Amino acid sequence: MNKVNIVADFDIVSFLVAIAICFYTFTKYSEQSLGNRAFKRMAFCSALVCVTDYLSFLGVKLRFGSFWQVLLYSICVFSFGIYSQSVLAYTNSYIFTMDKAKREKKIAVRFFFPLMICGLVLNAFTGILFFIEDDYSISFGKAYVILPIISAAFAFMSAFKLGRHAQKFSKQQIIILCLLYESMLAVPFIQVYLCPTFRITPFAFVFFTTALLLTIETPDDQALVSTINELEVLQRALKISIEKKTVEARERRERLERLSLQMMYTLAETIDAKDRYTSGHSARVARYSKMLAQKKGLSPEKCQQIFMMGILHDIGKVGVPSKIINKPSRLTDQEFAQMKSHPAIGSTILEKVSLLPELKTGARWHHERIDGRGYPDGLLGEKIPLEAKIIAVADAYDAMTSSRSYRLPMEQGAVREQIVNGMGSQFDKEIAGLMMELIDDDKRYILHEYINKTEAAK
Repeated sequence: MNKVNIVADFDIVSFLVAIAICFYTFTKYSEQSLGNRAFKRMAFCSALVCVTDYLSFLGVKLRFGSFWQVLLYSICVFSFGIYSQSVLAYTNSYIFTMDKAKREKKIAVRFFFPLMICGLVLNAFTGILFFIEDDYSISFGKAYVILPIISAAFAFMSAFKLGRHAQKFSKQQIIILCLLYESMLAVPFIQVYLCPTFRITPFAFVFFTTALLLTIETPDDQALVSTINELEVLQRALKISIEKKTVEARERRERLERLSLQMMYTLAETIDAKDRYTSGHSARVARYSKMLAQKKGLSPEKCQQIFMMGILHDIGKVGVPSKIINKPSRLTDQEFAQMKSHPAIGSTILEKVSLLPELKTGARWHHERIDGRGYPDGLLGEKIPLEAKIIAVADAYDAMTSSRSYRLPMEQGAVREQIVNGMGSQFDKEIAGLMMELIDDDKRYILHEYINKTEAAK
């Protein structure tokens, strides 16, 4: 039986109306707001459905050939899918911000549209959605129901969002959109199973697109769209301003951090200069401390904090006379008591740095011992802050690997042995273990007094 469809008068009418609406919307709604773009896509897709549907009818009547029939109807089906998605996009245009709309568009472009194209390519070989009869007419395959289901899914999502944000739509829009959702659910099934020769789908979509256009043209909706557009412009301007201010603030912070670090280095070098045998000591302790903190897995921010504590850990020596610091012979008990006061002096000085209150931790407690025999407070075990435990090991390591008036830097093996002997008494076992790992990794014995300042700053 010949299945050639008879074109009713309203087919041509719907075709011409769709073209007219498409031309009108693309001419008038040139402003690139979310609502305008979504509606223009709806108008374009409804026109494309009409065109390809009408051409596929002519293809049957004029026997274009099965290839062209499949191609034309595939474009028609694809346009139908995009139209369904654009209805959801139009609903969202009254709800979403520009960023949310872009995210949803990416999902459609990356997943939904490629999936539809793959399905249509598969159909070309299997006819699972539709196929061409010997008389070049179109028949629907076993899985054709997938296409109405896609349309129904978009209709349900749109209806759900419309229900949650109904206050953002006019009453006329709500009525038209609800009828459009119902047509998206019902028309594809009616077309296939009840009216196979009565081309209702293109007409229905063009009809509701026209009705929706009339609601857009009302003064209230134009005012609403204008307000939304103004808000979007302000939002973009605010975002640009915030990003600019953020960049400026970050640059100022980085400059301040560099300046602070340079001042710390200068102060540390001034303190180290009091002892002719400990030049660069503070910079090396800072670097070793940071390496130990990184070995322990502390955050980059915490590692940098410990680095700065290491630079200023000996700042209290500014209150100790140079003759005591540089005395080549054994210190008297009174002199040693003065030397032992430098952690407390350093803590008092750094308490004044309110922006970096943690700096005093390393200065005050880097000479504490796990067994409680350290100074100035005789803290025991877990009462010693982690930062101070780390700096204590780094300080002792640098003392052993640097020149003194009475000796050259110790051999690496001897340094390692001293660290092992101090585990659990002078040093925290875990931190000392990390120091031994650094020593074992340092095959060429690079970590010692002669490390340059550039290396120390890293």
